[in-house]
Order: sequence, then structure tokens, then C-alpha cells
Amino acid sequence: MKKLLGIVVLVSLLSGSAYAKKNDIVIPKYFFANELTKETCSLEGVHGKGSWGKEYWEMDLAITHVSKKKNPELQGNNYDHLMELTEYNWNKDHEARSNSIYVNHEKHTNRLALLHGTIIYAIVNNKMDEHGPIIAKVMAAWAEAGVMLNTLTSKEISILKDQGKVDKLCYGGGKAKGDKPCISHRPHEAQIYGATYIQQAYLMKDQFTKEQFQIIDKYIDTLYKKYIKPWATKELTTKKSARGFIQMADGTISVLSYLAWKDKPEEVAKWIKKGIGKANKVIYEDGYIHNNSFRGVRDVWYHSQGVNNLLGLYAIAELWGYNKFPKKLKKKIDKTVDVLNLGLTDIKTYRKRKDPSGMQNFTKNQAHATYHVHQMAISLDWLIEKYTDRDHTIVANDRMWKSKKSGYFVDRNFGFEPKCMN
Repeated sequence: MKKLLGIVVLVSLLSGSAYAKKNDIVIPKYFFANELTKETCSLEGVHGKGSWGKEYWEMDLAITHVSKKKNPELQGNNYDHLMELTEYNWNKDHEARSNSIYVNHEKHTNRLALLHGTIIYAIVNNKMDEHGPIIAKVMAAWAEAGVMLNTLTSKEISILKDQGKVDKLCYGGGKAKGDKPCISHRPHEAQIYGATYIQQAYLMKDQFTKEQFQIIDKYIDTLYKKYIKPWATKELTTKKSARGFIQMADGTISVLSYLAWKDKPEEVAKWIKKGIGKANKVIYEDGYIHNNSFRGVRDVWYHSQGVNNLLGLYAIAELWGYNKFPKKLKKKIDKTVDVLNLGLTDIKTYRKRKDPSGMQNFTKNQAHATYHVHQMAISLDWLIEKYTDRDHTIVANDRMWKSKKSGYFVDRNFGFEPKCMN
């Protein structure tokens, strides 16, 4: 009887292992990479609009950097610049400086990029013993200050819309008025911030003191419950309301950031499937993307963002061991690259395809035109070359894109530099 029981248990274990191997989810050591070295991920930073230095000047990514050593006239340092975010109010900043067309988010996104840069610098240069405690102090300070947590939630905004206090849709109620407010950008940015912060916390997990970990873990839970999960749950839909495909693979990567922090690989496949379902819903058979591809004079720009995030979804799924990505969907994603190449070479032909949705969240004002690849999709040519058989050189030779993307060293669509993936 014992022998028979042993055989049953063995068969059960073997069948379980076989099943697991069909879709083995393994969260990479560094979230987006299994190895980080100077050869695989050597970031080079420059000052941006939200930095303490002069725009486009070379920036040392070490947390200990003091500008007097290199640029005496700047009189700033990375640590102080990062710590200033503890006093930041995204609600007020957005109300004062942004509208439906322009979301001026650089004050927090540039600091998130710098935070990421300081962590990668410490890892690849074997300086974590020295720099880790300083970075941990910054991250704990952001958590204690509750950065972003006073941002309006999607639920709160829905109430304001029902009360008639704000437009139900951006662009002046969906009437192509770009100068009108878009309050929905606030929780959207909060979930991008939350996801990026969590990725950095995951990289730093072994560096926090017990007290710091408790503060940061609670902060992460709040970011997830208030912004990330509600946003991803709403956006990753296959219902008629599904529209477009934007940052963080429409929230998929945001949730994966949280699952990595909580070490829950068993829940990953469910969310990747949601991302796949949404992607399949919004890509038309000819490679145009619902909403993204039809945004007035910024159509190619938004389409390129869609392509970037679709390839990001595919790349992260592959890296994490998800091996059930639908071949039919992958072919549709490849077609989005064809459409992007068309938009970059023959805009008139690109625009012969009319928007079947009839949405009006765009501007026709040529002053706001962007006939180039999205500048924050800093490695889209690389993603196309690595994950498709399409021509990547059209993107690679987009001179305006190359000029504008030079101010970024992190793709904020994902929270990291895609070329570092391995």
C-alpha cells in the first residue's frame, strides 16, 4: 500500500512539474534583467528640464555626486535634488501647468529616472555598500512624506464628473479642445509613479533596514490599492469601452511591479493575459491601433507610443517565462510596426485610414504637431530589431526623435532602459 501511495505521489509531482514547465514564471533578479553589469546596462545621464542642472549637460548618476567637482557653477547634488520630491504636490503642479495636450510631469519623472540611475550605477559599479544606505534614505523619505498619495483617485474624479464639476472627457468633453484641462491625467501619472517607485524598491529590497522596509512596504500597498490596481483593472478590459494602449503596457507592467515586490509569481500569468486581451482588442487587423493611431496632428507620435508598449508587453512576457503569447496577436503587433514606418515615410497615405471610433481627443492645431517617434520610447528601434522581423532603420533614422530622446536615459513607459533587458 505504501509503495502504491509513493507511486501516486511521484506521478502527481512529475505531472505537476510538467504542467509548471509549460508556463514557468520566474521574476528576474532585477525585475527587467537577470544580470546587471557595465556591459549589459551602462546608463549615461543628462540633466533634464526638471533637474537642478543645465538641460542636456552630462550628469553623474552616483547618489554621492556633488556638482562642484565637475560643474562648479551649478552648485547642486543628486541627493538634495531627489529629497526635494518630499515637498512635491502633483495635484497643484498639474492644475497649474498642464492641459489635455501637454502633461508637464518632469518634476517627478526626472527624479524617478535619476533614482533609477543611482541604483543601477551602484549595482554595476559595485558601490551598493556605500551608496545603498543613502538611496534607501531617499526612498524611505518619499514613503514617509506620502509622495503622490494626495493625488485624486479615479473614483474621486468619477464623483466630480457626476457632479458636473469637471469635464467627463478630456479635450473639452471630447470636442478636440486641447487647451482644456484633463483631470484624468492625475491618477494616471500616480500609477506610473507608483509602478516605477516599486521597481526601484524591488532593486533595493536587500538594502532597507527593518524599519525602512515596513514604511516602504506600507507605502507601496497604498500606491497599489489607490492607483495601480484600479487603473489597470479599468484599462485592461476587452469590453466596448477599451481604448488605446499606453504607458506601462496599459498598466500590466505596473501590476507586475507590485507582484515582484510581493514575490507572487503565481499571479503573474493572470495579469499578462489581461494585457494580451486588451492588446488584441485594440489592434485592428491592419495594424492601426484604436485611439493611438488617430490623434490629429500627433497621430504618429501616439501610434509609436502604442507600438513601444505593445512590444514592451511581449518582451517582458518572454523575459518572465510566459510562453503562451498568442501568435496571431504577435503578428498584429508586427503590423503596427509597418503602420509606424508608413507614418514616418508617407503621412498622407497613413492618414487615408479613417478612425472608426469617431473619438475627438486630439488637436488639429499644427503648432502642436509631432511628426516623430515618441521621445520617451528611447529604444523603440532596438525593440523592433530584437522582437520583430520588421525594418527598424526607419525609426532609427528619425532625426527629430534622436535629437529629442537624447535628454532621457530611462524609458518612462516601462520605468527602465529596455536595452538592459536580459
